[in-house]
Parts: sequence; C-alpha cells; structure tokens
Amino acid sequence: MAKIRILSNRGKEAFIDYLQTVRNGSDEPPPINRLSREPWSEELSPVIEVSSAPFATRLELGGYLVDLFETSGLTRKELIENTGLWSWLALLWFDLICPKEENGIRKVRETARYICSAEWRNYYRHLIAASWDIYHMYRESSRLFLWCKLHIHNDFMEQLASRQDIVTTRTLIEAVDQLYWDSKMKRPKVNATNRKVAGNIRRLLSVANQLKLTYDLHSMPALEIMKLLPHEFNSWR
Repeated sequence: MAKIRILSNRGKEAFIDYLQTVRNGSDEPPPINRLSREPWSEELSPVIEVSSAPFATRLELGGYLVDLFETSGLTRKELIENTGLWSWLALLWFDLICPKEENGIRKVRETARYICSAEWRNYYRHLIAASWDIYHMYRESSRLFLWCKLHIHNDFMEQLASRQDIVTTRTLIEAVDQLYWDSKMKRPKVNATNRKVAGNIRRLLSVANQLKLTYDLHSMPALEIMKLLPHEFNSWR
C-alpha cells in the first residue's frame, strides 16, 4: 500500500522528461520513489492509501477507485480538478498503463494518457482519471468504455467520451450499452466500431445529433431513444 500523493508542476515536468527518455529507448524504471517526495509531490489530504496490485481491466480499476474515494469526503469536482493526483497515480501504475512489450520495449503514447489535463479534450484520454470518472457516472453501463486492459484507449472512449454533451447524456449512454454490448461474450459486439457496417457507433452519434434537434434526449428513457433509431439499427437491438 502507498499513500496517495499529488504531483506538483515540477513533478509533472519530471514525469514528462521520463516519458521522453522512454520514447528515446531508455529502459529506466518509472521514478515513483524519487517523485514521491517534496518538491515533486505532496501528500493528499485526507490521507488515502492505494494498492499497487494489478487490475485486469479499466472497469476493475474504475470500480476500485470509486470505492476508494467514496468515503473520503472529497467531492467529484475536487477529484476531477486534482490533476496532480491522477498524474501521480499514473506514475504509480506506469507498469500497468504502459507495459513492456515482448521485446522489452515500452510504447509510450501521447502524454495526455499519463499527465492529467484539466481541459476536457485531453482529460478523457487520461487512462486513470477517465477510468474513475466514467465508472463513477455509469457503473455497469461504463463497460463499453472500460472492458479493455489498462493501457488501451478504445474507440468507444474516443468516440463517446470525447464529446462532453454525449457522454453526459445518461439515457443515450444506456441505449448505447444495450445496443452494442454482447452479454454472452462479455465484450462489445463484433463490428460495433467498424465504419463500413450499418448502424456502427459513429453512425449512431450522427443520428443522435439529428435527434437532439427535435427531442430532449436527457429526459427520454433509453428504450424510447432506441425506438427512434432508423432501420439500420435493427440488427443491433
């Protein structure tokens, strides 16, 4: 167990420098010990201990974090805005969110996946913060976003969470879950994100944008939204 800390701006810069060294081919381990002291970070108040144990999926991680913060007294707004907290957690779990491949090399993606941003266009890309936030909002209905391994930023996250007006429309997200989640296979239905297949997720977003001009999707049950969808979505119902 480790006490959660908050990376300072200096700590974030040091983390960014580490990311660049890994991109350049370094196999240096993440500097969690060095950056877990002042002036690179400070301890979170209230004190909360976090596990370093592995998580199989982002869904499992999201559930763990929601439970962890549930009784902390910290509000959702305070947690969302605490970008240093999420950046420190990304450093703590760096081996999970940026694992070494078979050749022993890490594939470091865009910085926003590791250093949390207060701006939504990058916040939803953070592998730790977005896992907590989406699970906090939707619990079981977050599975399309979070069913994957910790280092994966999947197409449902990119297409849905990137649009704040979409991801905050609860009934629409519930409709999406009912359309595209395969309960038997416990994963998204095949071809749900395939641009060439009728009724795919991008097509649904296009239809939803049209429906918003006429209907208040926020106030409509998911089943009613599904009834408004054109025939191309019949095979997904």
